[in-house]
Amino acid sequence: MKKKIFFCLLIFISTFLIYKFIYPHPRNWYDHYKYLAQAFLAKRVDMPNLPQFYHDKVEIGGKVYLPFPPLPALVLAPIIYLNSGITQQQVSLLVGALNVILVFLLLLKFTNLKNSLLLSYFFAFGTVFFWASVVGTAWYFAHLVAIMFFLLSLIAFKKKSFLLAGLFFSFAVLSRYPIFLGIIFYLLELRKDKKGLIKFLSGALICIPIQFIYNYLRFGNFFQTGYLEVYKNYINMNYPFTLLQLIKPGFPYFGYLDPRNIPLHLFTFLFMPPVINLKNLVPSPYGMGIIFTTPLLLIALKPPFKKIEKSLILGALGIAGVDFLHYMQGWVQFGYRFLLDFLPLLLIILALRFKPKKLLILLLVFSILVNTWGVIWGIKLGW
Repeated sequence: MKKKIFFCLLIFISTFLIYKFIYPHPRNWYDHYKYLAQAFLAKRVDMPNLPQFYHDKVEIGGKVYLPFPPLPALVLAPIIYLNSGITQQQVSLLVGALNVILVFLLLLKFTNLKNSLLLSYFFAFGTVFFWASVVGTAWYFAHLVAIMFFLLSLIAFKKKSFLLAGLFFSFAVLSRYPIFLGIIFYLLELRKDKKGLIKFLSGALICIPIQFIYNYLRFGNFFQTGYLEVYKNYINMNYPFTLLQLIKPGFPYFGYLDPRNIPLHLFTFLFMPPVINLKNLVPSPYGMGIIFTTPLLLIALKPPFKKIEKSLILGALGIAGVDFLHYMQGWVQFGYRFLLDFLPLLLIILALRFKPKKLLILLLVFSILVNTWGVIWGIKLGW
């Protein structure tokens, strides 16, 4: 127990200090959730003080709303209440470092201490999570909070605390909607345990009425989230937010959730290369594939999948299936940010398969070096 506490403290302190060191003077913009948290504290769901230049907003009847789920703002609200001067990015560093501890504790249930420690640092510095944590803008902060609750859910599930696992899963969904399809993993693992399944679903489905109420408070409609309005705003900007528009200006966007977007996501997720110019090799703002940024993760994608791996990969595919339909593949990002939605499930598969052999250690180190390079460049480029 003392050893576990020691490593948790070591992970948190070292991760936080490195995150802080690499980006000591953040720009602190696009902190949508801070404004939403302030609105919640003022007992309202609209944001009269949201900066005019912020994207991803819905304006109706002279009021401004966010399409995003509410949980990240609810996490921020008590912190802002205690310290109104704190920034979203500062909280992002803390949540990021906490998530690395949670990964360590989760992976300990599937592999030994040494491998858990190595893979925790891989998660912290060798994946797109590195970029998300140090930047902490609206989209990334939502991912961080979603991962936090997803990890807590998986830890509780492994301990057979099924009701708690369901509640944490609901909180993850109320941070990032696509995670809802991760329920496939839980359903498959509980298919022979009816009592456990009922307990899990009792918590996991709470997210649905909460979201309906939040929708109604904003738009007077249980089913309207605001994302469709934001999509229409983006496609009318005449700006190349996806690779297709960059390659062929004026190429039309596909639908908000459209199967024709799947190849673009797959290419971004797996194969998108860096940008090579006459002077430098720089990351692409449209993302980079894990072949270049996080090759160690390819181990988790290699079939065949055995026992619990089948449930994990099907849960990951369920989440990815929703993400891959999205009209945008991510923007001003290092790596592929949508990977964060299903990364916790892939990390468990990786932990089950990981052996500290020379090749895998080399891939781990390479992933950390590339992501460090990407984060430094992303900050330099003003992303």
